[in-house]
Amino acid sequence: MKIALISAKYDFDDISKVTGIGRYARMVYQGLKRKGIDVHTYSFFDYSSVSSFLISTINGFFYNYSNYDIIHFLSPKPFIPLRKGKAVWITTAHDLFFLRYKESRGNLLTARFYMRSLLNSDVIVAVSSLVKEEIERTDYEGKIFVVNPGIDERFFIMPKREKNNNFIKLGYIGRLDHERKNVIRGIRVFKKIKDKNIIFELWGDYNMKSDIFKQILRESKNDSRIKIMGPAPDDKLMEIYDSFDFLFLPTKKEGFGFPIVEAYARGVPVIVFNDAKIPQEVCKYCIRIEDELPNLRELNIDTYTIREYAKNFSLDRMIEKLFEIYNKLINN
Repeated sequence: MKIALISAKYDFDDISKVTGIGRYARMVYQGLKRKGIDVHTYSFFDYSSVSSFLISTINGFFYNYSNYDIIHFLSPKPFIPLRKGKAVWITTAHDLFFLRYKESRGNLLTARFYMRSLLNSDVIVAVSSLVKEEIERTDYEGKIFVVNPGIDERFFIMPKREKNNNFIKLGYIGRLDHERKNVIRGIRVFKKIKDKNIIFELWGDYNMKSDIFKQILRESKNDSRIKIMGPAPDDKLMEIYDSFDFLFLPTKKEGFGFPIVEAYARGVPVIVFNDAKIPQEVCKYCIRIEDELPNLRELNIDTYTIREYAKNFSLDRMIEKLFEIYNKLINN
């Protein structure tokens, strides 16, 4: 079995990409390598400049993939592998946000290329039941498998958390400048709490020039309990999760939701809005709210149950499911 993994520039080696597709790409590659599979990586999609984008896209179109059994696009890319021979072309679909949110697509032309590439795949691997349902509403006629991503084994190490009964810390991890992440609504709901001993830490990347981030600054300016921490370093992620009493994820929609599963694994309960569209299998134990947070000091949380549930999203389980799909497609 010979596998070609296709992803964007730096996805396989830039550990600053702590969420989403970058992390998924590294975990698939590392997991397949550990299993002893002959796997090769190609970073064709380079979005650092217009010229780099065009050159890398053309290279992706015309590269000769015919000596591989499987070509696996780890996310949709704006090209079709023209020289694939008998190789089976798989694309992992993390979401269809590029059809709705400008922040996820770049421009409409790029979005069309993404969608055309996705719908031309021989097989689609959806990261959740929610993504599978969305693809089924398109005109795609191929096979769709659901394989939930796994999280790093380190998250399953027993957490060493020191409870401070005086202070409660809500935490958020994710982009701070994206409409879909809905951070502004989260801040407004948090500000309704009058308890001075409850704080809200916001961890994540942002563009200083973003209108959304500027509004976040305005909303949090006069409340010292709201703290903008900046990017969450990969080597500090567990420490950050372990410092939270609750993960507050005000997102509108998630294709999967890495922070939810990672928080579960650390025994941290997760709060989301009731109208958030999050895969059922991921948000099984989420605390759902309307526009007010519950009394956080009175919530009774079964941390053992959520830690055990997180084991359904192990890296080994993800790799085993992918391996089964590869075998089935090659031997079909």
